[in-house]
Amino acid sequence: PTISPPLPSLPSLGMMGGRGSAHRRQGTLSGRAVLVAVCALLCVEGVRGQIRYYFCQGGAQDSLSCQGLADTITCGTGGTCIEDIYVDPCGNGFRLQTEECDDGNSADGDGCSSTCTVERGWMCEGGSSSTIDVCSVVCGDGFSLATGCCDGITCSWECNPSYGCDDGNTVAGDGCSDTCSIESGFECWGGSDSSPDTCLCTRNMVSAGFTHTCGVNSNYQIECWGNPENNKTKNDFNVINGAFAWPEGSWSRQDIFVTVAAGAEHNCALKYDGFMVCWGWIGPSLLGDGRMFLPPAPDWERNSDGGFTWAYVQSGFGFSCGVMDEARFQYRPACQEGEVAGLTCAETSKDRCLSCRPPNNWSVDWLERHPCHLSFVDQATCTAPHNKTALCWGETFYGQGYQFPVRSDWSTIDSGSYHACGVTEGGDGYCWGNDLYGQSRVPRIAPRKWVQITAGGSHTCGIDDHQMIHCWGRGLEGQTDPPCEDAWLRLDAGTLHTCGIRKDLSLVCWGSNQAGQCNIPHLRGQCIYQSEVQMVQVGGGTPGVAAVFEPFQCETHADCTSPKRCEGEVKKDWTQVTAGEVHTCATDLGRNVYCWGSDLQGQVSLPGGTNAVVGTAPNGQPMVQSRGYVTAQCL
Repeated sequence: PTISPPLPSLPSLGMMGGRGSAHRRQGTLSGRAVLVAVCALLCVEGVRGQIRYYFCQGGAQDSLSCQGLADTITCGTGGTCIEDIYVDPCGNGFRLQTEECDDGNSADGDGCSSTCTVERGWMCEGGSSSTIDVCSVVCGDGFSLATGCCDGITCSWECNPSYGCDDGNTVAGDGCSDTCSIESGFECWGGSDSSPDTCLCTRNMVSAGFTHTCGVNSNYQIECWGNPENNKTKNDFNVINGAFAWPEGSWSRQDIFVTVAAGAEHNCALKYDGFMVCWGWIGPSLLGDGRMFLPPAPDWERNSDGGFTWAYVQSGFGFSCGVMDEARFQYRPACQEGEVAGLTCAETSKDRCLSCRPPNNWSVDWLERHPCHLSFVDQATCTAPHNKTALCWGETFYGQGYQFPVRSDWSTIDSGSYHACGVTEGGDGYCWGNDLYGQSRVPRIAPRKWVQITAGGSHTCGIDDHQMIHCWGRGLEGQTDPPCEDAWLRLDAGTLHTCGIRKDLSLVCWGSNQAGQCNIPHLRGQCIYQSEVQMVQVGGGTPGVAAVFEPFQCETHADCTSPKRCEGEVKKDWTQVTAGEVHTCATDLGRNVYCWGSDLQGQVSLPGGTNAVVGTAPNGQPMVQSRGYVTAQCL
């Protein structure tokens, strides 16, 4: 038979509209054969992705169906039963033959590929021989998609560039919600179209200071332990009088706290509503209760709604830095050529001033209320301007309290002993303050971007967007020499040591270990010395019955008979780590807190926890491991 042009578009049966065309391989089909072909498509057997059908060619029965090549009766005189093969093209909107899907196009990245297979991370439903497939992103399958999730009307949360995630489940409360959006207080990393996201809480649920520690307990209240000087470990401020007390009424048992930052002699904490309180040492800037001595909002705001709200805070030696979370405010426009800056309406009751501010001046004096609200911006009716301004206050001897870059797009910030560092939402990194050892000189890593930078005693470390570590500054104790592995998630720098969490949620510390601050707790193990395992009798031992022994299970060295040491498998469920002066604390997936290192001031001994003395430091400090404290859920 001769080869004819392609079949016309298939009619009727829900397939009108010309989306599909049949490409003929052999045979000649007259106009009347189209209806026969439709019937054949639904009725005859497909062979290797093809549909074979039979029709009469010539004679009185031309184009009518017949029973096969051996049929010499149906077609009558002058007619012959011939065959043709229909091959359904991918992308015509009809799911036929061996297609997994057909969404009506041949584009990749929309769920149904150019070869009509379902793409990873998607599901396609509704397709048939008469209906088109509709594809959607699968939330919770462990494939984190960044693009292609929008259909022009709706979008999957998973593909939102700011809030999307997929951690391989649909469980809420673990950082990635049951609708695949990043939950409050968390950040997610590492997800791709072949791997899930890892989500960690970025709130400081536990914070190691110099000689004390603070935590947010399971009731969302602040607890501090260790060196009590300057009332920095107090938490019941309504019954305290004196120069170091919070003013009456500033503490409420109903307050819900979500993060805490322990410095050298003072602390700051954030509430769920974004307001901050600070307490402890009344130093160079008279650190107070978060209303009297924190950076004040403009008078018109302080007299109505109170002070600023905050997204992040960290404390160092006599100073603190925070990132504001202020949709309520906007900066006045910068003055253009010929315009003069002025505060002409600052003393009026107007909500919004029209004067300009000096270029590159981001002082709070130039903030004004956003015009779309009287209190907080209603996001449903008016889009608030972006405002993540960093502010520092307190000790300024090295410039750590005022030399921060004036920007309104900060993502994270960290305070070291006498310097501070931060990362913008665009991945730019900055440090300011003491630079005696070069700790404030951020290395150039372009085209890579910074994800996090942490400030320590006189050194600094950071993670780039390839999950690799960079350290600089003082390194005499090894604190700037991280392990060579990559795939790091979070870091925290102490005075002379640094700790980091890998992508597999294992924890590593390096640098000074003078008080055991780098001796990370492990899973239950066995007491071993020179390959000899400490055994314990578990049965037998009676007359005529042999004693039965098995390896003794231990948690710390204190459980073992000297000189044996407790050795166990690496614990791989860490979510947070905080490094102090000579001690370290970390939190696992179960919100269980572990602290270890020097307990000279009680900074390691967790409230209600179990302590084990595992050694003595060269200077006589007791080396302790403590566990048994549970923090609140990340909010």
